[in-house]
Amino acid sequence: MNAYIFGLFAVVSATLLSVGGMLLVRRRVGVDALSSYHEVAGYLLSVVGTLYAVLLGFVVVDAMEHTQELRVLVDQEASGLCNIYLCSNGIPSVKKATIRTLCDQYADAVINDEWKAMQSGKYSVTAFKNVWSLWKEITTYTPETESEKTLHQQLVSEICSMTQNRRTRIVSAGHGMNPLMWTVLIIGAIFTVLFTYFFGVRNLRAQILMTVLVSLTLSLNVLLVFIFGNPFSGEFAIQPDSFKLDRMIFENFDKGAPPPL
Repeated sequence: MNAYIFGLFAVVSATLLSVGGMLLVRRRVGVDALSSYHEVAGYLLSVVGTLYAVLLGFVVVDAMEHTQELRVLVDQEASGLCNIYLCSNGIPSVKKATIRTLCDQYADAVINDEWKAMQSGKYSVTAFKNVWSLWKEITTYTPETESEKTLHQQLVSEICSMTQNRRTRIVSAGHGMNPLMWTVLIIGAIFTVLFTYFFGVRNLRAQILMTVLVSLTLSLNVLLVFIFGNPFSGEFAIQPDSFKLDRMIFENFDKGAPPPL
């Protein structure tokens, strides 16, 4: 299901359920009886609402920051791969050709295979094999000139950084939001909405509007947690654009032309 449609359906459903519950309580209990709860319910809603708002705000910000960190990490991984390809230009031609081929194959495996696999918390076996082959080609290479020694050190540094970022990316793709956190968020949202039922407003339209606004605010924030809590899946997922740029650089480097915009 499209993320926009799913999000709209979830938000509208939560809002309608909230309004339906409010109308049911209002009819069963009565406006006069509910009015007598205003003072106590107001204090309790203030406490519960504040605690939940702090928790929800923290979770939303944390999920957004985590997603942004992963975007940077993916860019750094792709940058490391590109640097390996470019640094290989100064080493013997046979070794250079092998390393460049592996870089190209790795970028292709990540874009076409691994990114889809990460949506279900998995990874590409082909990409892993390409990384291992890159390690073997770089670490078994014996530089002869001072220039080659400098480039070799840089190649080792780049492959270390790239694979470290890769491991972090794969682990992050396999772990979403903790189920316990989801339970707390959902139960907290339900309790917060339930507390608004203890207020009896004479004007029914005004109370419906207030219930809708509270429910919309809570459901939209929970939807944000869902979106940013799954950074490699859905319509808003992180995309392998950095690796696509690598592919364009690989294709145009020997030509001396910049990659097309």
